[in-house]
Amino acid sequence: MLADKYDRAEVGRRIKQLRQAQSLTVQVLAHRSGVSAGYVSEVERGLSAVSVDKLMKIAVGLQVSLESLLGEDPPAQKGMAVVQIPAALSKAAEQLNLSHRATLTLLQGQRSLTARRSKADDGEWGVDEWLKFYEQVKDYLPEC
Repeated sequence: MLADKYDRAEVGRRIKQLRQAQSLTVQVLAHRSGVSAGYVSEVERGLSAVSVDKLMKIAVGLQVSLESLLGEDPPAQKGMAVVQIPAALSKAAEQLNLSHRATLTLLQGQRSLTARRSKADDGEWGVDEWLKFYEQVKDYLPEC
């Protein structure tokens, strides 16, 4: 288990905060991490101690560093803004098996496109709109 210097409630809070910032459900994070949804829930609530191995799996599922879950981010990263990925985009990215980088590029492209429209509807895109948009721009997305 993690050394006593790490407060399991604080680590759980960070995991939950990062999961919610990415609009992920506990089930999706569990699937990405290769652990059970019940385990993720217990860790998030500080009810279960977490091994370094499982914490690394959760970090991979969240696409963040282990240090960010432990609160040890380098100072340069602490000031970085958190990008909120819409739930529909997250679902589309999962269906398309897109990397985090490609998903962020898709979001940036959509924001750029809608910002240039004079009277674009400001409604949230659904999964189908994201899938159609992806088909139109997939040749321009990063391959990682």
